[in-house]
Amino acid sequence: MDERDDDLTPVAEEDAAPTSGEAGHEEPEEDSRHTDAYAVLSGEDDEVPKSAQALSELGEKRLDEGNIGDALDKYRGAVRASQVTGEDESDHRTNLGDAYAYSGQGLNAYRQYKRAIKLSPRKAEPHFSMGELYHRYGRLSSAVTEYRTALLYAPGNAWYRYRLSEALLQMGDMAAAIVELEETVQLKAQDSFYHFWLGDIYARAERYDEAIRELQQATLFAPYDAYYNVRLGALYRRRKMYRDAVLAVRQAIRLAPKSAPYHCLLADLYSDLKLDEHAVHHYQAAGLLDDYDTEQLHRLRVYAGIESDDSLSLEAFKLDFESDSDFAMPSDRE
Repeated sequence: MDERDDDLTPVAEEDAAPTSGEAGHEEPEEDSRHTDAYAVLSGEDDEVPKSAQALSELGEKRLDEGNIGDALDKYRGAVRASQVTGEDESDHRTNLGDAYAYSGQGLNAYRQYKRAIKLSPRKAEPHFSMGELYHRYGRLSSAVTEYRTALLYAPGNAWYRYRLSEALLQMGDMAAAIVELEETVQLKAQDSFYHFWLGDIYARAERYDEAIRELQQATLFAPYDAYYNVRLGALYRRRKMYRDAVLAVRQAIRLAPKSAPYHCLLADLYSDLKLDEHAVHHYQAAGLLDDYDTEQLHRLRVYAGIESDDSLSLEAFKLDFESDSDFAMPSDRE
């Protein structure tokens, strides 16, 4: 068996149970270059794909269906077919490695990524996938090295840079993580996801004004994401910008009216502002939505001396939402 066949044979892993179709699997002894690569790999006499790409697509379909064993067979078939057809073998090695990684077979994934990198050392994808594998198993320094190598060959890939920032943050290098996320936002200036995470890391670094700016951008580009709005409201509250905080959390509740924690946060804000009636209504609403939230119930009882009662209606907070008019509020910084 030549080298290319040998490294397609899956190895047993102590920490990874065999998946369906993997246990007892044996690769054919013949050199695949002198046999019908498609028939060997597909195992289907009446379904003979004409390219490695077609086999990879079948593998992806099987993976989506949850048939991991058959998916791996198709991906191995794509690798062998690429050796016959001249298609890029490294791409199909990477796909096979990704399928192994998905099924928890880290060592088999590593072997495929390593081979893909050897075949195409200047391609970004196998380096990124190897970085993801290292990241999963806690080898952060190695993950960072692979992510940086991937970015060397694909500098405009925002997702690669985001994943690098996550690894750096886990290593405790917040300054470097911020630099990478700032670059990511430059690459994807209208992507709410990256603005949100840059805002999140600014908040961890206690750079609150910059965090607010990024969360504002996140809500601008994803106005229907309740969580972005509530996180922005929490940052406003930290900066004692109570009016802005209330408006942001009210928007979150419009989008997710059955979230007890959101009602609690809004009630806390009203409590900060001494708007007692509004605070009580939202504590009551939160109690109805989740009467097992003991923290919320404690706040309700301490603040208003009221027990959650089944007779209360969610109409208790309608004064906020029946009209879009604002009510009088104290100055933000009083």
